[in-house]
Order: sequence, then C-alpha cells, then structure tokens
Amino acid sequence: MQLDEAERRTRILDAASTVLTTHGYHATSMDSIASCSGMSKKTLYQFFDSKQVLFETLIIERLFAPIEYVPLSTDSMEKQLFGLMTSIAACIFCDERLSLLRSVVTETSRNPAVRQLVADLFQLSGRSLPIQNWLTTQSEAGRLDIPDVPEASDLLFGMTLGGPMLGQLTHCKPSRSQEKLEEFMAYGIRVFLEGHRPLPQT
Repeated sequence: MQLDEAERRTRILDAASTVLTTHGYHATSMDSIASCSGMSKKTLYQFFDSKQVLFETLIIERLFAPIEYVPLSTDSMEKQLFGLMTSIAACIFCDERLSLLRSVVTETSRNPAVRQLVADLFQLSGRSLPIQNWLTTQSEAGRLDIPDVPEASDLLFGMTLGGPMLGQLTHCKPSRSQEKLEEFMAYGIRVFLEGHRPLPQT
C-alpha cells in the first residue's frame, strides 16, 4: 500500500517516539528510526535534516502540541478554567506524552545539549500556552489580580495537574480515577481563584 506524504511523516514520528522512549536520545539513531518505521534512511532525510531536527519536531508536535479549547466567555471563571485544565489533562495523561516526558527528563538530566534544546523549545511553546493566555485575558479585564502571569500559570498547574502528573511519571502513586482527578482539579482551581481575586476598592 502506497503511503502519502502526511502518512509517511506520521509513521516516522511514531517510530521516533517509540525508539526514543525505549532507548533514549543518545542511543537513538536515524538507522534505528528507519528500521522501526519500515522506511529507508533516505526517506527520513527527505522529511528531517538530522536527528536533532526530528527530535525537535517530535517534542513540539507530540509533547508541546497545542490544546484546542476555547472557553465560553459567558461561563463563570471557575467553569472556564475547569474546562481548560480538563482539556490539558486529557492531553498530558496519554501514554505517548507520559513516555516522552520520562525520556526527556532522563535526557535533560545527563545531556547538557539536550537540556538546552528542550529549554529553548519549552520557552518557545510557552508563548502560546493556553493557561497563560487565559490568565492574561482575566488580568487585563481586571477580573483577577495577577502581577506575574508565567509565575501564576506555574502555580495553577502545580495546584491542579502537577502532583497527579508527577505520580504518573514516577509510578510512585496509583493513578487517580477521572472522577477523583476532576475533584482535585476543581479544588485547586477554587483555591487559586480565591487567592487572585482583586481586593475591593475602598
């Protein structure tokens, strides 16, 4: 069966994800990715100039993929934020992203070049993070008092998804059920919003 260009590119990224999460960045080669994808190395180079470019693409498109969620402005802030965090949770708790995160954490701890690369990619992706965009909108409208949006974004993530994600990554805690995760997120959101409501004018 003849694959079109998009299908071949997807197959290469799938293979790269599998090889990377199994063997790590240092041990991953274009040869091993080609073998896993069932394609020639020449085909890989038609899509990606190097292993680094392929790795960058994999991280941006699979790990830092955009969250497609637009809150309704007519909903309460709590409901908007809950919908946003639920959408993020659905993305980050999929098996492939968790495996990629484990690999990236391992590689950044032992490879300075990979650490810098991931830091650059993270900064690039942070420019369009949905949490930051939403918080900026609320702050500019005067609905929340947020002097530092990136810091508040980190805080919100930690209060809602950081703990559960760490438990999943390290296998140190049993996974929460969807119901328990939503209860935990709702609690964190209530505390976060209460701590950032503007003080009444005197």
